[in-house]
Amino acid sequence: MSQIQISQELMDAIDMCLKDPEIIDRSFFPEFSQAWNAIFERARQSKASYFDIASDSCYTVHCDFMELSFDFHFDQLKMAEWYDKELKNRKKVVFSGKKLKHSWKTKELMYDNVICHYEPSAEEPALGEHNRNIIVCAMPGLPPTLQVVYGNKFVKTRFNPLRTATLGCFLIGTDYVPAFLASPMEVAVYLFMMDLCIIKENYRKVKDKDLKRLLHALRVSPMLRIKGLA
Repeated sequence: MSQIQISQELMDAIDMCLKDPEIIDRSFFPEFSQAWNAIFERARQSKASYFDIASDSCYTVHCDFMELSFDFHFDQLKMAEWYDKELKNRKKVVFSGKKLKHSWKTKELMYDNVICHYEPSAEEPALGEHNRNIIVCAMPGLPPTLQVVYGNKFVKTRFNPLRTATLGCFLIGTDYVPAFLASPMEVAVYLFMMDLCIIKENYRKVKDKDLKRLLHALRVSPMLRIKGLA
């Protein structure tokens, strides 16, 4: 399948998402759809590539949400680099410390009531013993989930059955997740999916005028500016 066919297939899926009744019925929908159509057009025209997805530092996460089926490619070495900079500056902006609970029965990781997925068999060849952090990020879903995107292979070694089954990790702020993705289109699709989640999860509880302020496209998330998509 050619890149043109892939792009058209993706654009058709995006268009279907924008026709969802819970999305289209929002008072801010015209502004929302116009903003995202412009963002995706810029992403399609961009020739930028942020890192080589064939490299050892690439960790791939497949995501299915609404009409969209998409692979996100995370740059693990860039995560380690940014974490080291924050550690030296002693100011947490991108990463925040969290505690995950581990169920010995189900083998699941949980943060509050949110499942955190991980791949215990992931090779992660770029990760050495000098930085054994576990880094997670939010992924689209209803309800949203968490995903280990750095340090899957370290998860098992960090539990002690004789102690409380908790695991320290670092959560990437949603606005900063796009910093570690491979292309402008991945940046756009991730934030688009998250906006859809925000609307569908909250529109019954939050008035449209307040919900609008939470959306990446309408408050213009920093990464949309930095990546030249806004």
